[in-house]
Amino acid sequence: MLRNGEARKKFTPRRRGVGFVVAALALTLLWPSPAAAHAFLVRSDPAAGSEMPRAPGLVRLFFDEGVRPAPGIEVVRNSGGSVLAGRPFVPAGKPTEIVLPLRPHLEHGDYTVRWREIDVDDGHLIVGVFAFKVGSGGPAPRAVLSAGSGNPPFGAVASRWLLLAGLLVGAGATLFGLLVWRPALRAGGEGELLREKLRALEPLILTPALGLVALGAYLSVALVPGTSGTTFGHRMEIGAAVGAFAAAASLASFRVKALKPVVWSAALLLLALPTVTGHALQQGVPREVGVPADLVHLASAAFWTGGSLELGLVLSLVARLADSPFRQSGLALVVRYSRVVVVAVALVGLSGVVRAFEELSSFSQFWSTGYGRLLLAKTAIFSCLVAIGWLNRYRLTPALARNLEQRERGLSVARSLRRNVLSELVALVVVLTLVSVLTNVRPGRDYVASHTAAPTAAGTSSRQTVVLAAQDRDLAVGIGIARIGSRIALRATVLGPNGPVSSAGLRFIVEGHGAAHFAAASHCGPGCYQGSAPAVAGLDRILLRIKTPGASPNTLSFVPPARLPAPDAAAIVRRATAEVSHLRTLVIQSRLASDPAHELTTTYEEVAPDRLEYLNSDGSASIIVGTRRWDRTARHGPWRQSRQNPPVREPVPFWPRRFTDAHVLRVARVHGDPVWVVSFLDPVTPAWFKLWVDRRTHQTLRLEMIATAHFMRNRMGSFDAPVTVEAPNSER
Repeated sequence: MLRNGEARKKFTPRRRGVGFVVAALALTLLWPSPAAAHAFLVRSDPAAGSEMPRAPGLVRLFFDEGVRPAPGIEVVRNSGGSVLAGRPFVPAGKPTEIVLPLRPHLEHGDYTVRWREIDVDDGHLIVGVFAFKVGSGGPAPRAVLSAGSGNPPFGAVASRWLLLAGLLVGAGATLFGLLVWRPALRAGGEGELLREKLRALEPLILTPALGLVALGAYLSVALVPGTSGTTFGHRMEIGAAVGAFAAAASLASFRVKALKPVVWSAALLLLALPTVTGHALQQGVPREVGVPADLVHLASAAFWTGGSLELGLVLSLVARLADSPFRQSGLALVVRYSRVVVVAVALVGLSGVVRAFEELSSFSQFWSTGYGRLLLAKTAIFSCLVAIGWLNRYRLTPALARNLEQRERGLSVARSLRRNVLSELVALVVVLTLVSVLTNVRPGRDYVASHTAAPTAAGTSSRQTVVLAAQDRDLAVGIGIARIGSRIALRATVLGPNGPVSSAGLRFIVEGHGAAHFAAASHCGPGCYQGSAPAVAGLDRILLRIKTPGASPNTLSFVPPARLPAPDAAAIVRRATAEVSHLRTLVIQSRLASDPAHELTTTYEEVAPDRLEYLNSDGSASIIVGTRRWDRTARHGPWRQSRQNPPVREPVPFWPRRFTDAHVLRVARVHGDPVWVVSFLDPVTPAWFKLWVDRRTHQTLRLEMIATAHFMRNRMGSFDAPVTVEAPNSER
């Protein structure tokens, strides 16, 4: 290695210019840009679960961020094959929309859409499914396709692994050289042989490591269709170019020592690449917290990884060579590394905790989301690594110093230390694999943002949270309430026809025993608001004052359960579900509205196992008998016959079999019969339900559902009564 004076002489202006260009290219990765987020499906046309009187020619998907279609998009008829008429595309001038062209003249029936998109900003793949119906009547359409396993593509994980492996080893070896072996050997004044070997060793590590960075960044774009041309793709391409140039410069540094500072600078600056292409810059994460924490986490992990690799090689040399000054210098390296790595490990742990709280919206998401479970696995391995590090730092390193002059004993300790270091490296490889998957998985906070998770109150579990809902004009408003000690935790979710409403002003009012307590609501994600108030005795009601842009203020009233925590109602809901499924006949009076101005009432007559007749208030009607169906658009209009495939299954409940947050609100009476009033949440739609369940028969007498543009109230009766459903008279 050149001494400082020699380096200044040989690092000519031309070489300084090369270093400046590399640094400038790498710094473009850090240039501030608008915070990105995973794009979410705001709405679709046709809407999920909708009935279309005429067959649409297109399916239009609207997102809240720029998107590109990803391979694997499908639109199928539930009883047949694909109905796509061409390749999905993004219309000119509409970067947040994807259009799926359909075949003309689709038959009546249910259709399922599986959409897949690549986020323009962060290059992540997001998928989803929904169903719609062509023709009116019948049960709600149900999707027959799945979104898939939810696992990230193998190409994305493999390329990320190569990228991270190269970054951690390259930057870690650079930091090890700057913080450990150069200061240690310079202070020791001995071990020239070790010094020379390490000088030759550094390019041998940095060249392939930086080559892996270039390869991983290139494959991140090449192996994941749709990422080229995105912000993610542009940054990865810059990273690939910088990595390739730095690898070439590292190889050339065998002959041109003055290139080494260029290589070091590139290796350290490239550490920012995962940050600017990952989760830290997304909306909802404070950049002044997320970005520094991510960079500290990466730099500390790099020093740990690259340092362990170099230390393992040093210990191999110590175990082979018997030169006393060499062994003394080797000990100096071990001691200095053990001191610095303690700080690095602490920073890895602290920054990891900060990032975990940024990426998860509740403690329960550690086990309820794939992202949280991966974090737990990473934490478990990290704990094992800390135990190995403690043994190395406080047991083996002092033993090596005590027995340095005793050749056999000293070499035995050195071999034990080397085995532990190699064990650390193996565990770090496993952690690296988990991280490669993590960077391609949705963070837990995105589940709240997309409203697929239950809106539990802050700091509560789903078992404690009671969910209620109400309609505010065309908005669906759900709240979660739970008692936490002497306070009541509150969380509201506001959904409009175009998705989450984040611009509303909310205020909670908790009333009880003649007293009212006000609680301001703070944002907790898209369409999410939370607050808390004192747990008053004799809780009477909870008011929610809501003001949205362009609309007058409104106050919604919610009747809380008779007591908190409320009794669990999961068994009651499951029994009510089974009772509906086992009925022979059922009659339902249903009122469905999308807003105060649009309402439709329907009478359903259901006969097991496959007969259904319903009449809408606008005169339209349908009759289904097995594989045949008849539809009319007006009260006295002609019947049009078509094929029903697959046959319907009746009776079926209006709510899904998967639900959360089921609790008994109170005991009441319907027509003199005692009933349980229970509430629960369908977290997928999402939709809030309230049922009135007969305590004797477990039959559901009433139902209320609140969902986006779907406000339903049903009355059920004529259980197993003599009801018949036959073909129209003109068809008999």
